[in-house]
Amino acid sequence: MQKHSKARRQTNDIIPARRTVLRASIALGMYALAPASLAAKDVPWRAATPGQPAGPFYLPIEPLSVDSDLARVAGSSAQAEGELLYVTGRVVDQKGRPIAGARVEIWHANNFGRYSHPRHRSRALKDDPNFQGFGHVLAGADGQYRFRTIKPGTFAASSDWMRPPHVHFAVFAPASEVVTTQMYFEGEPLNEADPLLNRLSDPVDRRMLVVPLQAPGPKMEGSAKHARFDIVLGSPAVLAQAGPSPLWTRAG
Repeated sequence: MQKHSKARRQTNDIIPARRTVLRASIALGMYALAPASLAAKDVPWRAATPGQPAGPFYLPIEPLSVDSDLARVAGSSAQAEGELLYVTGRVVDQKGRPIAGARVEIWHANNFGRYSHPRHRSRALKDDPNFQGFGHVLAGADGQYRFRTIKPGTFAASSDWMRPPHVHFAVFAPASEVVTTQMYFEGEPLNEADPLLNRLSDPVDRRMLVVPLQAPGPKMEGSAKHARFDIVLGSPAVLAQAGPSPLWTRAG
């Protein structure tokens, strides 16, 4: 694993700075739990979703548009290139109670492996002007969230490290510190050699981050795929001190 040390160091070094930026994006609101009748003592305790680095491509500037549809830029009818993908799930605590109002952000590479980020513009990767690259949504009263995007492509993190397709998540629960993680796709050959994914030695943790692609659900195009990714926030995140207001609320 020594050959990946430089790439890992670059990824890890960005985390403290990114956390500062991410914390500034926290959306304030109410931390709503399910009624007491639904929070019975015998409800099983759930393992928290494993954290993963935010990485170096969290957008440092205000994007062109901020909403839950990454496959189309606001004001344009053109769609991003690639396989259409819906990402849905729930944000809950370790008793399975929904965390209403949690701000869920995602960002990932386009179909060709390029991020909507200045640090990726020098790479020999095709840009897609119809791909938004970043999106956010607030979880509903039941903790549900939903994004419309495309399946990301692969890219070289270093000369000897190809990253598998993955989606970055940042979750800002009201009265919470930011939680960052990554969602991977089942059956991708590059999963087996990815240093970040393979940090997870517990099969349960790994299964929480690697999801299958399913047939589209209700109100999804017939050509789309569907990935369900539930996010379980542990007590330290849920109970932590809230941060300031979001950076990009005026954009949507």
